[in-house]
Amino acid sequence: MRVVVVVTALLVVIAGAWWWASVPRTPKELYEARCSACHALADLSRRRPEEMVAIIDTMRHRNGAASVIGETEAQEIIGYLKSLKDP
Repeated sequence: MRVVVVVTALLVVIAGAWWWASVPRTPKELYEARCSACHALADLSRRRPEEMVAIIDTMRHRNGAASVIGETEAQEIIGYLKSLKDP
């Protein structure tokens, strides 16, 4: 019985460590993780900032990405994408 408890605890620790390592920590990582969950990342270098906002809105409200990208995360992603255009 004790071995089962130790093995279970070890598996929980390993799963927690794996989860913690996979959590996006920066806006760039958040963008890459959330957006690539459904499709290849687009080349946004030629997009204007307002287009990027529209793209995120479209993905969330028309394409079902609201289940993957929450409102707060969407704002972080938009901020990151806009920062790519800052001089």
